[in-house]
Amino acid sequence: MSRYPFLGLLFAAFLLSSWASPLMAYKRAIEGKNNVKNKNYPKKKRFELSVPNVGMVLNQSYIETFVLNVGFVYYFSEEWGFGLDYTTASNSDKGERSCIENFYNDPSNQLADPCGDVSNLEELGDRSSTPPRNANYGPAYVPIREISSIITLNVTWVPVYGKQLIFFNNTNFFDLYFEFGGSLVSSTYYSQQEILRNGNASRGTFNEDGTQPNPPIGAEPNEFGSYGIEGRPDPIGESHVALNFGIGQKFHFLKRFHAKLYLRNMTLLGTENTFENLFALFGGFGARF
Repeated sequence: MSRYPFLGLLFAAFLLSSWASPLMAYKRAIEGKNNVKNKNYPKKKRFELSVPNVGMVLNQSYIETFVLNVGFVYYFSEEWGFGLDYTTASNSDKGERSCIENFYNDPSNQLADPCGDVSNLEELGDRSSTPPRNANYGPAYVPIREISSIITLNVTWVPVYGKQLIFFNNTNFFDLYFEFGGSLVSSTYYSQQEILRNGNASRGTFNEDGTQPNPPIGAEPNEFGSYGIEGRPDPIGESHVALNFGIGQKFHFLKRFHAKLYLRNMTLLGTENTFENLFALFGGFGARF
């Protein structure tokens, strides 16, 4: 489970409050709907450039993926446009990935921690020690996808344009928009692995006295290629088509510029599990020409 679920909820609440407050204020306005129709920030037949947008993928359990995005949208009407953007990603391991890849088999409960450095095993000696060391490494290699880049083509629909007073003195202009389309997602994939590079099963049931069964289980401290980063399955470069759906809000200023926040869900098709979802939060700036 992601450690950032509150970011998506916070953004959804932000969109709801930003949308609801001007609608309530609109009911009290005496100028009529033309007060909003006379737009200070028209879109028809204009290009909108976004440079840059930054964000992160929210729903990953074992890695952090930060993204940098640039792109443009061309509006052929006040409500509809199409856009093209490019996203590059930077990935780093969370502590959870390091732990499961350096997890111990510890049938006799000889270790204080469930995972860690090889020194914890070496301090226990070996199988000839008194008492004998029964613990070894039993890493878990789960399916992990590291995103490299994303090329996206979207249709943009802007059903809401509004303005609201800030501190009863300044007027804020905004759009609420939706996007839907497709992407080409390039990634590096690490598949699930239950048999280690030394040929042993990673996990299993030890003998009642804690000794190794036959065939043996896990990896000894000196088998460096069978646990940790070195023991990972071979990475596979993959490309997948994805379906996109997003929702966002833009805040306009200085006649030409805007700041925006948006959520984008990308559903990768044809993966090992048929499909995978990536849920990303972006923020950035742009200009209209």
